[in-house]
Amino acid sequence: MATIKKPVTKVIEETAETIVEQTVANTQAATAAVQTAAAELAKPFADMQEKVRANAEKGIEQLRSHYATLKGNAEAATDKLEESVTAAHAGTREFNMKVLDLFRTQTNAGFEHMQSLFGAKTVADAVKLQQDFAKSQVETLQAHSKHLAEIAKKVATDLVEPVKASMVMPFKR
Repeated sequence: MATIKKPVTKVIEETAETIVEQTVANTQAATAAVQTAAAELAKPFADMQEKVRANAEKGIEQLRSHYATLKGNAEAATDKLEESVTAAHAGTREFNMKVLDLFRTQTNAGFEHMQSLFGAKTVADAVKLQQDFAKSQVETLQAHSKHLAEIAKKVATDLVEPVKASMVMPFKR
C-alpha cells in the first residue's frame, strides 16, 4: 500500500491549530480557575462588607430609636414646662387677687375705724377703739398671712411638680 504523505505545510498547520486549540482550552480553564479563586478570595470581603452594612443599619436604627425617645422626652418636658408656667400664672393671679382683697379689706377697716374714732366721746373710748382696732388688725393680718403662705406654697408646688416629673421621667424608663 502506498501511503500518501501529507505535505509538510499541512502538517505544520494542523499542529499549529492543535496547539492553538489546546492553548485556548488551557487559557479558558486557567481563566475559570482564576475567576473561581478570585471569587473565593473575595467571599470573606463580601461577607465582611455585608456584616459592616448590617451593623451600620442596626446602629442607624438604634440612633433613630434613641432620637425618637429623646424627642419624645423633650416634647414631654416642654409640655410640663408649659403646664408649670400656666399653673404659675394662675397661682400668681390668685395670690395677687388675694393681696388686693386684703388691701381693700384693710383700707375699708381703716376708714370704718376713723369713723368710729370721730364718734368717740372720750379719750378713753378713743384709746379703747384704737386698742381693739390694733388687735383686730393683727389677728386679720395673721389670718391673711397664713392664707397667703398657703397660696404661695400651692403656687410653688404647682410650679415645680410638672418640671420635677418631667426631669425624673426619662430615668424611670
